[in-house]
Amino acid sequence: MPLFRYRAIGETGKSVTGVIDADSFPGAKERLRKQQIMVTRLEVLKEGKDKIALKPAVLLVFTRELSQLLRAGLPLYESLLTIEEKYRKHRAHPLFLDLCDRLKSGQSLSSGLKQYPKSFDRIYLAMVEAAEQSAALPMAFEQLSLLIAKQQKLKKQLISATAYPMFLGCFCLLVVSGLLFFAIPSMRELFEGRQLHPLTRTVLAVSGWATSHEMFLLFSVLTLVSAIILSMRLEQARLARELLLMKIPLCKTLLVQSSIVRFCRTASLLLASGIPLLEALGLARQVMKNIVLEKAVSVAEKKIAEGGKISSELKASHLMPTMLIRMLAIAEETGQLGQAFHNAAEILEEDVERNLTQLTALLQPLLLMTLGAIVGLVVLSILLPLTDVSSFLSS
Repeated sequence: MPLFRYRAIGETGKSVTGVIDADSFPGAKERLRKQQIMVTRLEVLKEGKDKIALKPAVLLVFTRELSQLLRAGLPLYESLLTIEEKYRKHRAHPLFLDLCDRLKSGQSLSSGLKQYPKSFDRIYLAMVEAAEQSAALPMAFEQLSLLIAKQQKLKKQLISATAYPMFLGCFCLLVVSGLLFFAIPSMRELFEGRQLHPLTRTVLAVSGWATSHEMFLLFSVLTLVSAIILSMRLEQARLARELLLMKIPLCKTLLVQSSIVRFCRTASLLLASGIPLLEALGLARQVMKNIVLEKAVSVAEKKIAEGGKISSELKASHLMPTMLIRMLAIAEETGQLGQAFHNAAEILEEDVERNLTQLTALLQPLLLMTLGAIVGLVVLSILLPLTDVSSFLSS
């Protein structure tokens, strides 16, 4: 249903604003009339529920602030109202305003959050719903803020580890393209009718081929970029890409460890919130973002539902760390699965940070040397004929 923003006169005579959802404009007016609200203005929000989404940073701040306000002793509605006042000039203000109105009308917070699936995923909703039943909302939002912060930190670390190599690669491509398409062709006349070094002849031949096949190269680059974008959206293409990356030793280690860290941390929080094991595994599986590991956990879920142990079923996948399997096997005996997942996440997160540091330390000098060698060879091929002064004099 679309959202409508209204302005009305409150009980104290002051102007108040709010958001209400309805099937149509007359329906919104009828709902407000039944609530005995004196409306002075009613308009359709340009951004409906399906378009309103909190950015990760805003979601983290919202979750953390709500946890702090609840821990300070404020009622839930007052806490949400405080946050709504803070974001009155923000793009996502209708979301907070709608949550306040729903809570004021007697709905639960989880039912209001369900109206915005782009902002609050199933894990977020499951923990909030479980906390409402156990009256532990402050703890739930504190755990959610820690989970979101850890996930964002891990994501930033992975992006920073790959951003620098990608930047260097693009910079090298631009420099080499400039030399092949502009610098070398403009100097081609200087080299005509002269005895050239094999390196120079090779570079000139490559430059000549590139300039005569510009459209083909442009089409190839566009095709490659489209294939990369497509591989991120189609499941079969994602599977092929992940299988390819899993064959590279260091990439495989990082992909597996980062996916298992997300899985373990999410599973530990869900189990600590009182969510059953099978439901927790199913929800935690969705944050792994690795099709190979997701299938392994899905198979384990079916076996666990049939009476199997989680440690033995996850052990069937050769990608699961031995340390995690042993910790889960001990936790099954003591009934501390949530704590075992938490401890495993902490240990594996340290391994991810260490491996990322090693990868960055290895790639930076290697890429610089490679890029320097490529650019240096092209420049050297141009300078070699220019240093032959006798050839210029004779010509």
